[in-house]
Amino acid sequence: MLGVMVGLFVCFCSIAPHVLSEFLQRTTLVDVHNERGAAMYIEMAVTNTVLIAVSYLECILWGTVVLAVKAAKHIPTFDKDYILILGSQIRRDGTLTPLLKGRADRALAFASMQKEATGKDIVFVPSGGQGADEIMPEGQAIRNYLIEAGVPEDRILTEDRSVNTYENFRNSVELIRAGGIEDPKIAFSTTNYHVFRSGIIAEQQGIRAEGIGSGTRSYFWVNAFVREFIATVYAEWKRHLRIIAILILLTLAMVLFWYLSNVL
Repeated sequence: MLGVMVGLFVCFCSIAPHVLSEFLQRTTLVDVHNERGAAMYIEMAVTNTVLIAVSYLECILWGTVVLAVKAAKHIPTFDKDYILILGSQIRRDGTLTPLLKGRADRALAFASMQKEATGKDIVFVPSGGQGADEIMPEGQAIRNYLIEAGVPEDRILTEDRSVNTYENFRNSVELIRAGGIEDPKIAFSTTNYHVFRSGIIAEQQGIRAEGIGSGTRSYFWVNAFVREFIATVYAEWKRHLRIIAILILLTLAMVLFWYLSNVL
């Protein structure tokens, strides 16, 4: 429903200015036909303000779609020392949900590809703390799954304190560097729709890491991506607000110039 509601909101904001303009053109309540009157230019300013804001967000949305798809299909170079597995909700019995199992399996697949291509082993870093409704930390649950899959315990470094993606990276890298490696080569595994934003979060902390994405069901991808897009925009909302404000001010300045040129 989230995707449906966002879609309806965008459609409404795109159509509403045109509906308003058509209504004002036909009504006798407000005279928007007089080029020397203020009503025409007020209507123009309101319509353009809404359309500029919506158009800007639509451009950001499509740009995010392109970059997210590109990030989701990316395969990291086969020179990595560590691969982080970003945690998510586990089942009540401590086993992995299909979504989290997909992340762990994708990390295992990458480790296998790297081993086959270069002969280099990789250390797994399952990351995730314990939620209020979880019987163990997510990092521990992932560790148990990796051991069952045949990964030696000495190739697993468990991070079990983080509560979000930002802390996944921060705490995991701190754990890695505590072992004496200052500049580790890192990959991370998460769900495909989450790779792009996770990469941004890592970069914001100065962490160089390449992401690899696991698949998810197509009907879930749209809703999940909408949430990721909202979170991505929210992370830099001040910057986006400034840009929209500048665009609106430029438009209002042009409308004002047009008004003055017809009145004076």
